[in-house]
Amino acid sequence: MTLLPALSACQDTQARAQNEALTRRVAALEAQVRALKTAQAQDAPPAGFEAKVSAQNCANDLARVLETYRENSIDRRYPQAAQLSLPDTCNGQRVNWVALSAHAFTFTVNDPGGQELARQSGGG
Repeated sequence: MTLLPALSACQDTQARAQNEALTRRVAALEAQVRALKTAQAQDAPPAGFEAKVSAQNCANDLARVLETYRENSIDRRYPQAAQLSLPDTCNGQRVNWVALSAHAFTFTVNDPGGQELARQSGGG
């Protein structure tokens, strides 16, 4: 019976040491997670970056479609709006025609709030 208190004391000391080690390990892991989250936040693209890139892709492709049409037309003119099919990259984009004539074009790609994200001009 005298061994029981000595055994309990040994187990308590060992358990405390294990708990302290686990507490230190958890604290170290939490610090690593915080550091990774901070690094991710710093490496994240600025707000609106994807929308601007998507709008620029649409603008580039639409300008390419317009120039290809003009190069292949007999009278070297740009298409009228009714003759034009927007490229797939413009699906879901707001294309605003500033000018579209037989010899020149200007358009913008805007966000839902009307802010210009990309602009292209050609001809003239």
